[in-house]
Amino acid sequence: MTTSPKIKTLISGRGMLRLLGIFVLFAVSVPGATLADAAPKTASSGGNSNVNALDRLHAGLFINYDKHSQPLDNGEPSAVNMSLTINFIDIDEMNGKMTTHCWLSIRWTDERRTWQPQEYENITAIHLRASEIWKPQITLFNGAGDEDSFLVDTQAILTHDGQFLWVPPAVYTAYCNLNMINWPHDEQTCKLKIGSWGVRHINADYNKMEKGLDYDGLMQSTEWQIISGDTKFVPQDYYSYLEYTLTAQRRSNMYTAIIYTPAACFVILALSAFWLPPHMGGEKIMINGLLMIVVASFLMYFAQLLPVLANKTPLVVVFYSYTLLLLSISTIVEVGVLYLATAKHKRRVPDCLKKLLHGKFGSWLFLSHFSSEAEQQADKNKEMDEHVYDNADGDPSEPLDINPSEVPSSRAIQFEWALLATAMDRVTFVAFSLTFLILAIVCHV
Repeated sequence: MTTSPKIKTLISGRGMLRLLGIFVLFAVSVPGATLADAAPKTASSGGNSNVNALDRLHAGLFINYDKHSQPLDNGEPSAVNMSLTINFIDIDEMNGKMTTHCWLSIRWTDERRTWQPQEYENITAIHLRASEIWKPQITLFNGAGDEDSFLVDTQAILTHDGQFLWVPPAVYTAYCNLNMINWPHDEQTCKLKIGSWGVRHINADYNKMEKGLDYDGLMQSTEWQIISGDTKFVPQDYYSYLEYTLTAQRRSNMYTAIIYTPAACFVILALSAFWLPPHMGGEKIMINGLLMIVVASFLMYFAQLLPVLANKTPLVVVFYSYTLLLLSISTIVEVGVLYLATAKHKRRVPDCLKKLLHGKFGSWLFLSHFSSEAEQQADKNKEMDEHVYDNADGDPSEPLDINPSEVPSSRAIQFEWALLATAMDRVTFVAFSLTFLILAIVCHV
C-alpha cells in the first residue's frame, strides 16, 4: 500500500515542527541563552509572530530558572546590597519597643539573567513578581515578634545587565534598651539588625545614599525626631546582617507646661508658707496638705505614663518624690512652730537663744523689727508694773513683791516664744530654699 502525497507532506511537516521544538528547548536550556538565539531568523517570521518581544524575553530568561537557588556573580554567590529609607518612627516606652515604617532598597546581580536590548525592541528593564524570582529572605533579628513586623512583597525590576532591584515597604518593631533618666528631655538609641539567614554577603548600599541610611524624608512624629544614624556590617559564621543605629530625641515642649510649670508653683507655695505669721500654723498645714495631695497625684500620673526601669528612674520623678518628702517635713516643722507660738508658756526663752534672736543672727532673719517692738512692749509693761507697786500697800510676806521688776508679764513671755517660732520659720525657709535649689540642679528641672 502506498502513501498519498498529502499524507507524506503532513508527516514531513509534523516532523519538522518537532525538530524545531526540540531545538528551541535545547537552546534555551543553556544558561544565558535567549529565544533570540534559538528562534530561526527568517524573513517570513520578522513581523508576523504572535509573541511580542517582552514575552519572548521573559520566556528566554526564566524557562529554566530555579527561584530557590541563590544567583551567581562571577561564579560565586551574588552579594546583596541593601539600603534603608525611614518614613516614620514611634517608641513605646511601656513595652520598650521601637516601631519603624521604612522602605528597603535591595540589589543583587545574576550573571545568567542578561540580554541584548537591541534584540528585544530596545527593552532595557522588565518588572517581575516577587513570587517568581529568588530574593533574599530579609528578617529583623532583634524583632519583637512576627505579628509586629512584616515585609510586603512588591514587584522587582531586572535590568539587561542582570541587576535586580527590589524595593519592598516594611514595618519593623524592635526591642530597645530605653534610658529614661533624663525624661522628658531624653534621647533614645535603638538598633535595627536586618539581614538574611541564608546570605553571608550583605552590604550597605553606599552608592545609593550615605551610610546606606536615609531619614531626610522622615514624616515628623508628634513626639520623636531622628538626630543621627549609623550603619555597621556584622558578619557571622553562616549569616550576616546590617546593624542600623538610630538616635531619636523627644520633642519635650509640651512637657514644660504640664510638668515644669506645676513643679515651680509647688516650690513657690511651699516656701511662701514659711512667711506667714507663726500663729497661722493651721493655714500652713492646710497649704502643705493640699500640695502633698497634688504632688502625689503627679507621681501616680508618672507611674501610669512611664515604665518601671531598674536603676533608671527619671530625674523628674525623683524631684517630685523628694518634694513630697520635704512637704511632709515642712508639715512637722509647722506643727512645732504652731506650738511655740500659741502655747501658754510660763518660762522665758533661754538667754542664749535671746542673744541670737536680738543679735546679728536675728537681723539676718529680718527679726529686728519684731525685737524693737518687743522691747517697747517690755518697757511699757515695766513702767506699768512699777506704777502698780508704788501705789499698793505692800505686804512683805507676799512672794511676788520680791524684786517685782524682774518678773515679766505673760504677754512679753508669749511674744518671746512667738519670736523664736518666727526665727524657726525663717531658718527652715533658708534650708528648704537651698535644698530645692540643689534638687533642681541635680534633677535638671
